[in-house]
Amino acid sequence: MQTRSRIAAVALSVLLAAAPALAGTVEVEGQGDPALYVVKVHADWCGACKALVPVLKEVRTGVADKPVLFLELNVTDAAVTAQSRLLAAALDIEAHFKANNKTGLVLLIDPARNTVVETLTRKNSVEEMVGKIKAHVAASGKTSG
Repeated sequence: MQTRSRIAAVALSVLLAAAPALAGTVEVEGQGDPALYVVKVHADWCGACKALVPVLKEVRTGVADKPVLFLELNVTDAAVTAQSRLLAAALDIEAHFKANNKTGLVLLIDPARNTVVETLTRKNSVEEMVGKIKAHVAASGKTSG
């Protein structure tokens, strides 16, 4: 039994020693100054929220070259709502979160002016959302990330 323990200890030490070598590096390019926040108010039990998942995935692809920060403020339960409140407070958008606390909404927030410039729902098409986001980014003067 001691032999197995020693083998396990040696194997563990080899794995732990190699762990930093397994980590990768990713180049992070661009500026960290978003022109627009795209904020989805989400709950796992919300049908509109579920319908927005594939739509927002396409929207994200459509504006991938723009300085847009996509966020999800989850209100599924008390624990994730508390985390969402903290995130909203850290980004100084807590007042908008509290005022627009209905699930299935997508808020376009101008972080420079701290204003909601548009509210979208699942009734908006991918093309409409992409167009509105691009128009607001263009109006901000920050056209690339």
